[in-house]
Amino acid sequence: MRLHRKEIKGHRTNLLGKQGGVCPLCTLPIELEDATLDHDHSTGKVRRVLHRACNSAEGKILSWCFRAKGNDPIILLTNLISYWEDDYTGSPIHPAHLTEEEKLLKKFRRLLRSSKRERTKQKYRDLIKEVQDGTRQR
Repeated sequence: MRLHRKEIKGHRTNLLGKQGGVCPLCTLPIELEDATLDHDHSTGKVRRVLHRACNSAEGKILSWCFRAKGNDPIILLTNLISYWEDDYTGSPIHPAHLTEEEKLLKKFRRLLRSSKRERTKQKYRDLIKEVQDGTRQR
């Protein structure tokens, strides 16, 4: 059975109701104005209703899977999830990674260098000291 264009809105609303108004990808509620009728581009079969952004992300992820090494996106994504879930607590930290404190120090030092007034410079010196001492409240 093929849907006619004029049937899309009704089918989308009906399907969204069957889904409980929730996106199956992000599990958040879907407003009608943000609802997209998702379909498989190889078969044309309608799958479910997704948020517009989730539908876009799904398509991009699928395209990436086919561009990556391998032909089966399910195997690639399953392996990716396992890869993310592995325990890396014993691994060293990458040199480019900055902790939240290091990010704050970098930001305050940049603002200190660009400051013109002495009062503003002192404010950033104080903030830098608070971060370094661990007394800065978030």
